[in-house]
Amino acid sequence: MMAGWIFTLFALLFVGVGGFALVMMMRGKLNATAAAPVRREVVTGGGAAADGEVLHLPLAAGFAGIKGLPWISWASSDIRPRLVLHPDVVEYGVVRSHRLPYAAVSRVDVRRTAGTCNVVLEFHERLSSFAGNLVDPGKARLAVQLLAEKGCPLSPRAERLLNEAEGGCQ
Repeated sequence: MMAGWIFTLFALLFVGVGGFALVMMMRGKLNATAAAPVRREVVTGGGAAADGEVLHLPLAAGFAGIKGLPWISWASSDIRPRLVLHPDVVEYGVVRSHRLPYAAVSRVDVRRTAGTCNVVLEFHERLSSFAGNLVDPGKARLAVQLLAEKGCPLSPRAERLLNEAEGGCQ
């Protein structure tokens, strides 16, 4: 009888320590992403590519979801998610990278929950969407501003983010 209680106590201790370690690991990832700078690169055409600035936005995680259901995803990755804004295309990736012209973006949305600030891209003629966790509301505002300048339609939440003087995603 005593062995059962000891086993239960050690199992609870193991789960508790594991959960604490997981929370601390994710917190470190979010802090590192928030501190990471946006990498800017100037490219000159040469071929089919357009001249201009390329922005590599640091992501804590990327999610491939279902259009219209932003909190439900069918794939996620925190290993090497991508959100790169090229002069003529948007490049995004969860498991593998995709490049689409800005005209293919049907809506840009912004979602927030504890410790996250996600920019959600929905596309014409696709059932899936992309959500990138930028962590920092300032970086999310920059991404939304650049996408709006490229002619991408914004959701009311994304427009509100652009109109805020400071603060986070709502």
